[in-house]
Amino acid sequence: MKAPAKQITTQFFLISSYLAGMIAVRGLGYQDFLYLTPFNLLLTLGLLVWNHEPRSSGLWQFMLLAYLTGYFIEVAGVGTGAIFGVYTYGEVLGWKLWGAPLLIGVNWVLVVYIGNEVLNRWLGDRPLIARAALGALIPVALDWLIEPVAIQYGMWQWEAGTPPLQNYLAWYAVSLFLSGAYQTWIGSALRNQAAPLILVLQILFFIILRV
Repeated sequence: MKAPAKQITTQFFLISSYLAGMIAVRGLGYQDFLYLTPFNLLLTLGLLVWNHEPRSSGLWQFMLLAYLTGYFIEVAGVGTGAIFGVYTYGEVLGWKLWGAPLLIGVNWVLVVYIGNEVLNRWLGDRPLIARAALGALIPVALDWLIEPVAIQYGMWQWEAGTPPLQNYLAWYAVSLFLSGAYQTWIGSALRNQAAPLILVLQILFFIILRV
């Protein structure tokens, strides 16, 4: 598919899926629509990968590392309460194994990828460690934005009612590690046309649901 057609197709599916969620959940009050979140995550990841050119071993290495790291850190987090704080997952994010949704690793792949790709547009010529350190802030900011919505709609719950500071510190530590992998294996020259749109749509989606 030619580049303009690919870009239009990507924009159509991304905007349609997120807009449908905003209208259904916030506009019409159909909270059960959120049970389609796993499908939206997979669609978003698929479109992100589709727009990653050229294909490289670095992409697959990063995705595998980010998924496994994200998933198993959540398993450990839920199981011990010692990493992010004491919390449990609901049913919205789909099938769980060892207390964590299997698709939570996909979320880690997405937020670290889009955070670093978008940041590289402004800091592409900075040292790798600076790009990784700043790129890790975007996933943390997204988590801060998502938390009230996730709690309200039963994605997960905190024992204390709200996430502790420990949660955000742990998010930054994990994001920094994965951002370093992104910057090493994928680098700063990539311009994925889907990444900025995904970031904007995620911000808008959760702001609207927070209002």
